[in-house]
Amino acid sequence: MNQTSSQERQLIWAFWLAAALAAIGGVLPVVIGGTSSRVAGVIIPFGIAAVALALCAVLHSAGRAVTSGLYFVAGLALVFGILSMFAVPLQQAVIGTCPAPPQPCTGGLQQPLTVGENTGIGFGAGFAIAAIFVGFFGLVVLYRRVVLRPPAPPERKIPPVPPAASPRPVTPENGATPPPDEPELPAHVEEERPELPPHESTPPTT
Repeated sequence: MNQTSSQERQLIWAFWLAAALAAIGGVLPVVIGGTSSRVAGVIIPFGIAAVALALCAVLHSAGRAVTSGLYFVAGLALVFGILSMFAVPLQQAVIGTCPAPPQPCTGGLQQPLTVGENTGIGFGAGFAIAAIFVGFFGLVVLYRRVVLRPPAPPERKIPPVPPAASPRPVTPENGATPPPDEPELPAHVEEERPELPPHESTPPTT
């Protein structure tokens, strides 16, 4: 029972910690780079991931399928947010950026990333990856959790009675073979004697 409660606390705290990491990862690019930052939009997918991970902590008793589905949604949102942040410097690396002022910026090129934007991308990606791993730890605990079965009703078990041991034949001390058991004689039955007819007295003759 103590092991089950310990695992229950571990998976709940893991999902709540992952939700907090996802929320912090979405807020930091906005706080560091400002609301006008080109990576500020990452707060939306990271916020969705934080809500999904929090639901994992609340609805983990609903079953593994529900929790796994919520974690999958959170993982997709976090990966989408990371890719959207790294898409900005990747686009600038391929297309190019505006030259340093005072030269004019032509051709629809973007300004280089600011220090705040670079720092926000680093912190946001780091917190997002940490949230994915911590949430995965909670999912592993959920699948490895020991499920206690209800105790079976007590059964009365009567030990079997051992069979009576047959008497061992007595061996004479001199080692001779004991005589075989003599058969028991039948009981004496008295023979029935035929009854004699009663004696009849003869009358005297004259």
